[in-house]
Amino acid sequence: MRNATLSLLALGLAAAAPAAAQAAGVTVSYNVDVGPLTVTVVKFSVDVTGGEARARARIKAAGMSRVFSEFGATAEAETRLGDAEPEPVSYRITRDQSDMRKVTTLTWDGGTVTYDPPIKNSERKAKLDQALAGGVIDPVTAILRMGTLGDSPCPSTHEVFDGREVFELALTDKGVGKADGDSAWQGKVQRCSVRWTPIAGRSYDKGVPGDSYEVSFAPVAELENGHKLWLPVDMSGSLKGLGFKGYMTKVSNKAEAAAE
Repeated sequence: MRNATLSLLALGLAAAAPAAAQAAGVTVSYNVDVGPLTVTVVKFSVDVTGGEARARARIKAAGMSRVFSEFGATAEAETRLGDAEPEPVSYRITRDQSDMRKVTTLTWDGGTVTYDPPIKNSERKAKLDQALAGGVIDPVTAILRMGTLGDSPCPSTHEVFDGREVFELALTDKGVGKADGDSAWQGKVQRCSVRWTPIAGRSYDKGVPGDSYEVSFAPVAELENGHKLWLPVDMSGSLKGLGFKGYMTKVSNKAEAAAE
């Protein structure tokens, strides 16, 4: 579960990247490395039309990691934008594990979320539904809230539901710096410490401890509604005792694509 959460967080993560420009949408790609090997690749795109954002993310196992897991996932989301914070409308994730495929769909109506398929464990379902009553958002809406409100993604706190787990993402301000290492973004960044804490679901029931990651955000685009879009450009931490790093490999926006 934490491997999938890490990949979604890299989304709610070459040559020098282009400066932020007004765009109807943006596409970014990431690698997640453990040691010298790239184990996961992520591609995330978001399109904005009027007061609505549609996003798609693709997560795939890469390189030698495919020997141990054929994990892959595709997430699609619709989020309502406006003067206030982004609000979730729908979220659908398809998970592929070896020869098994599982599809989870979430929909929001007036702030209330419904999900399919239902949780089979009645005790776990009761705890999950109690956590959902407080108001939650999907991983993509979390990324958009981090990325479009205020002058920086942190500090902020978000309660997120991915169809299986409710967890908290708490971001702490770690100051301004400059991107380094393997990231395609070479400009200034906002450094944040991100704490992942399970609230309800399988990880919470099993007593899985929270994890902390260091994430650098950058304003990679300015959307048509005037909001800057901050996205992760690099991240690092430890997962199950193994150090990892995630970094942006490419970023492009629709304005540039139309000009080419």
